[in-house]
Amino acid sequence: MSAQITLANSDLFARALYDFTLTKAERQEIVHARAKAIAMSFNFTTSDVFTCSEKFWDWGVHPINLIDVAASALASIHVNLTIGTLSEYIARPEVAELCRKLLAFEVSGHYMLTEVAHGLDSQNIETTATLLEDGGFDFHTPHPGAAKFMPATIVAGGVPKMTIIMARLIVQGSDRGIRPFAVNLNDGETMCPGVSCRYGITVSQCYQTFTQVMNRSLPDRSGTRPMGHAITYFNHVKLPATALIGHLETKLSPRLQFLSTIWRLGVGSATLSGMVVPALRISAHITAKYAKQRMVTNSAGNTASILSFRTTQAPILRALSQAAALEAFYREIRPYFSALDNSNLVEVLDIRNGLADVFKTVAVHHWRETSIILTDRLGARGLFTENQLISMEMELRGMTIAEGDVLVLCIRLASELLIGRYQLPAPRNPSSLLAMHEGKIFSEMRGIFEKLGKNHRSEEFNRILLPRCIPLVIAIGQRMAFEAALDAHVEPDLVAVYEASAVLQDLAWYVENGLTTREVAIAKEVDALTRAFVILDQVLDKNGCEPYIHTPILSSSAWANWVATLPLHECAKL
Repeated sequence: MSAQITLANSDLFARALYDFTLTKAERQEIVHARAKAIAMSFNFTTSDVFTCSEKFWDWGVHPINLIDVAASALASIHVNLTIGTLSEYIARPEVAELCRKLLAFEVSGHYMLTEVAHGLDSQNIETTATLLEDGGFDFHTPHPGAAKFMPATIVAGGVPKMTIIMARLIVQGSDRGIRPFAVNLNDGETMCPGVSCRYGITVSQCYQTFTQVMNRSLPDRSGTRPMGHAITYFNHVKLPATALIGHLETKLSPRLQFLSTIWRLGVGSATLSGMVVPALRISAHITAKYAKQRMVTNSAGNTASILSFRTTQAPILRALSQAAALEAFYREIRPYFSALDNSNLVEVLDIRNGLADVFKTVAVHHWRETSIILTDRLGARGLFTENQLISMEMELRGMTIAEGDVLVLCIRLASELLIGRYQLPAPRNPSSLLAMHEGKIFSEMRGIFEKLGKNHRSEEFNRILLPRCIPLVIAIGQRMAFEAALDAHVEPDLVAVYEASAVLQDLAWYVENGLTTREVAIAKEVDALTRAFVILDQVLDKNGCEPYIHTPILSSSAWANWVATLPLHECAKL
């Protein structure tokens, strides 16, 4: 039995079903405890994290992540962003020791980039780190809009917290660009000297004269488990020279300096989006198992399960085909992120970020179009968090924004492709339907771009081409996922469902270009779904998601046991 299955069956995870009956403070502690357990269960080394080893990459698509998405997000920040950023400088003894503590979860790691006024334009952050004569730094938030936004900096989990913070390095009045700094936040029980935290009705304050770090707790995101999001301020905080992670000098342009500093965000954009793979599989598994036992009777007295209806079969099979294609795509791009050192980081950053953007965009697209339909197939029962689907839907909304908002990523990527800054891997089979679709959409946009004088900052580009950026990136992603599925020898019937469903999403284009008719395209998906339904149980078993599902609607006995735990209201005895 794997460490993750053991973890899923432990009280810490198996009782996730009842999280929403607990107080906010209790849930906060549980989320942090699960984050530690998830990170520790994979037994990562610094090398695993830095090189994006196969073990590290596999974590992104592991179903353990979906039991508590908030915990998985904290674990991802801790491992990928914090340890990942530090791992480049592992030769420094103090960094090596900090990485050791982080890997052992003796310290909880966090990451601060965006600010209240700078999310989409994070390259313009205003937090400053001014070099002092003694080699240390004066760390400061110049105004409320420059406060760090979202990271979970509150005291929770009983583990000391530190964070990697991005700030503008100021040397003798000169802006040297953005650099990462390592800063301690608390010892797991109280804030460090000079740090104050306001959370709920509890106030822990420990001020030093003229030196202060403050944070204000944000409300929980709607329908999610609490991570402890906060707004954090720094008021001329003194940091030692060793707080700087990196170098004072740089030969890079401001753009490349920024991108090379936040290079782990590209990794996280891909790996965090990998959660869509098990999310689709778990959603399909729950819906299929429920639909198989949910019976309906017609006016003639004939009884059938709702799984016998194509309207239930289709979204389940589409979800499974999307998960299979996305997993193949996800595994195929790992070599682009894997390197023994960062000697050529600048050269590979664009292609890495481009592939991460494509994967995230198509993954989010599939999740959004499919998850809501599967939730609907559960009827009224799908509305409750205990049955997992709607809670996953709410939790994964954060994933679409974390480590790169999908819309912004698509605008940036499409613009860079049109400019010709770099190219993504070309189609392996240019004559495939999805490759022709991608190619024609891109050529249409490029033609318009050239007519606009190749000015990607013009008002015409904004009006005409910006709305087409997401469809272009989705088309690229569907082609890449389809090709990856073929090369990975994914079950042919699932690949057929994936291709047929993708064509139907932009059927007008295929008909307009004479590649199919409406009748033929619909018939093609009908045939693919019919063949895929025959292997449904086989696919569900192979996916191995059941140990990570605790919803009570999987069986009548589980449902009865759950109902017995609900508050009982009855007439008082006379």
